[in-house]
Amino acid sequence: MPLKFYFASVPISMVLATLYLYYVVEYKPSQKRVKLLEDLAMKVVHKPSECELKASDGDLVHVHYTSFLKSAGQQFESTKGGEPYVFKLGKCGQQSKPECMKGFQSAVMGMCTGEKRKATIPPKLGYDKKVRPPEISFDEKILFHIEMVDIDKD
Repeated sequence: MPLKFYFASVPISMVLATLYLYYVVEYKPSQKRVKLLEDLAMKVVHKPSECELKASDGDLVHVHYTSFLKSAGQQFESTKGGEPYVFKLGKCGQQSKPECMKGFQSAVMGMCTGEKRKATIPPKLGYDKKVRPPEISFDEKILFHIEMVDIDKD
């Protein structure tokens, strides 16, 4: 039995294709997401002269970091003096680890090997309420000093 062709399907297909193309070309991230990332204060402290490799989603990154409570200036965690902290960028291993913080992920994204950044993470982009360390209040901003040691591309 042969298939029938309906001429009405042509304009309908064209309208749907046009709408899809408009959506793909004109898509903008939600204003809520943009506002959250605006609250993330980031400063590049040291940028290497050559940047051949930038950290991106899915890369295995090796970083040293030191974290401080912004209000008190009290250090509560650091990898300095030991092995670098290694995690897969864009993935969340254990909820209590910094890679699960949206702000930390955004701060590390795009870093070069040897680059150093300071990032102030607002509470909305910080630790989840369930896994927040006891010394960190719910409205506390966290300051991270981050140094990219190495990047392993997939």
